[in-house]
Amino acid sequence: MRFGDKIKKIRESRGISQQQMAKRLGYQTNSYVSDMEKGKFIPSVEKLGKIAETLGTPLSALKDLIFETKLEEMGIKDPIFIGLIREFPRLTDKDKKAIIRVYMEIKKRLSKAAK
Repeated sequence: MRFGDKIKKIRESRGISQQQMAKRLGYQTNSYVSDMEKGKFIPSVEKLGKIAETLGTPLSALKDLIFETKLEEMGIKDPIFIGLIREFPRLTDKDKKAIIRVYMEIKKRLSKAAK
């Protein structure tokens, strides 16, 4: 599931319309929210903070959604692995990338061994 789909799900669960969210973010129309939900872009960290506040969601949770989306785009959909990475919130981005590289290498080797 894309980041925009996840944001839409949170927004709808809070009973907030695209127009209401856009207004709270300082926009006159819902275009920004609509485009974000369609996956046309991922918001900046600054904007992400405002979105988190608008949705009543911790900023760290939205950053996790972005991270999970990036993992899914890389073909990593294993919920156990994603959960493992999430369990270590103090990991630096460099460490997370190193773990992902190792995971991808092991996955590649296992795939070759199965053939």
